[in-house]
Amino acid sequence: MASDSLSHSRPNRLLVLIPALLFLAAAGLVIASHKIPHRVAYDQLLYHQAAIETFARQWPNSDLTDYLSATTPGFHLMQAGAWRLLGWGVVGAQVLNAAITCVLLLVLGWVVSHVRERSAFVLVLPFAASIYVFASGAWVLPDNAAWLGVLVMVLVALSPRIDVRALAFGGMVLAVLTCTRQIHFWTAGLLVGAAFLRGGALEKTGTPGGSPVPLRDRFTWAAIAGIACFPAAAFLLYFYGLWGGLTPPSFQFQYHRANWAGPAFVLCVFGVLSVFYGGYVLPRLVEAMRTRPGLLVAAAGLGAAFGIIPRTTSGGDDDFLAGRRTGLWEIAATLKAHGVPFMANHTSPFIVALAILGAVALGALIASWRASPRLIIIAAFLGYGLAMAQGGELWQRYAEPFALLMMIVVIGLESRMREMPESTSPTPTPHATPAFVRFAAKAAPLGPVMLALAFAALNARDLRKPDTQLISEPAPPAETYGKIKTMRAESPWSRYMIGHQRHPTIHK
Repeated sequence: MASDSLSHSRPNRLLVLIPALLFLAAAGLVIASHKIPHRVAYDQLLYHQAAIETFARQWPNSDLTDYLSATTPGFHLMQAGAWRLLGWGVVGAQVLNAAITCVLLLVLGWVVSHVRERSAFVLVLPFAASIYVFASGAWVLPDNAAWLGVLVMVLVALSPRIDVRALAFGGMVLAVLTCTRQIHFWTAGLLVGAAFLRGGALEKTGTPGGSPVPLRDRFTWAAIAGIACFPAAAFLLYFYGLWGGLTPPSFQFQYHRANWAGPAFVLCVFGVLSVFYGGYVLPRLVEAMRTRPGLLVAAAGLGAAFGIIPRTTSGGDDDFLAGRRTGLWEIAATLKAHGVPFMANHTSPFIVALAILGAVALGALIASWRASPRLIIIAAFLGYGLAMAQGGELWQRYAEPFALLMMIVVIGLESRMREMPESTSPTPTPHATPAFVRFAAKAAPLGPVMLALAFAALNARDLRKPDTQLISEPAPPAETYGKIKTMRAESPWSRYMIGHQRHPTIHK
């Protein structure tokens, strides 16, 4: 029943190329226009492109002690090497980034190719069109290279067999990922967890638990996974010693406190997305209400706890400094201004409601999964939410691509992760399924298409704003004063320039 709209036709593997092809066409037009919106220009021209150009001038002895990015330097070194060795400029860097994004979309296309419906490719369209994903692919930002690594780590942890080769491959990907964006070291937990749950045991679709693994062997496989993660841990420790913290010195003031609303915010974004993917979520929700009601109740309870226990207010000076701003946080602040008060000046009812919605939607989507992959998905949400919490900046740009990525994975891989093959699942009579659920299942592709079109419109709006500039023009002014002047007196760019005795122009 959960797969009414997904089980009647074989996948067309060529159709899953459509998101990548559409992205390449749009990115090609943007690159040819030489335009860059202000939001992207600020990040690229002041920071990432500046870091790449500096590394290229210093090549091959690039100075990693302090540079104009808060991330580890893997992406910037790769771009600098290509910049220097191939002799290309910023357009070449954009083309390379577009190629990386195309690989990311192709891997997602492989994920949804397991969905037995010709329109499965629409699942990937919102990810390709997201303003944060598209910007990182069409211009020179490091996000998509990191998301590719995160996706591969999730897929390795969900693979049917966790053996030495899988762990070695996962360890290699983790090392590259950690050198690209240090926050994603959290994916090491997925690798160790997968090894503990089923290291050395082959799980087949239709076999409820796979081959049982003795407890002693579980710890042995977890230890092997830990060894595979050692290079990534060594890189992280190296940079920590080099910088005296987890970011280059110029950025360390920006990440100054933990924000424990991270898991709640990830669930909130996932909850909003579940509305647009409702045609895929609703049938599974109905099935879970019949077969696993306790799981849904537990999911709702966890979502409520994640939303209530940490502070989830927004709109105030304290909230700005704590990183609770942009996206859904702005909506919560607007609702408060229009009569939806925060509870005890601590909790936003809007955030709590969305966190519950996201947790229930996730629970419904993985309710029929075997136990070990279900735990891996839960660990992914918790791991990334806690990693975001440690960074403190709970911005929409950090949560939205992850939530979209995981939505595609849990829908795309459902048929491979179910406890029983669909052919042996109990099939209810047509009258057992509410009519609106059957209608939603038939119209399921419309939701992702509508969301992708909305994202595309936002991208077009960004390019039509008056502050859009040519990529060859000077960078926009550095923000030296944030909303709270006494506590955020300098931008990282200004701190870097002053630290390197380059005397920046101050913009108040």
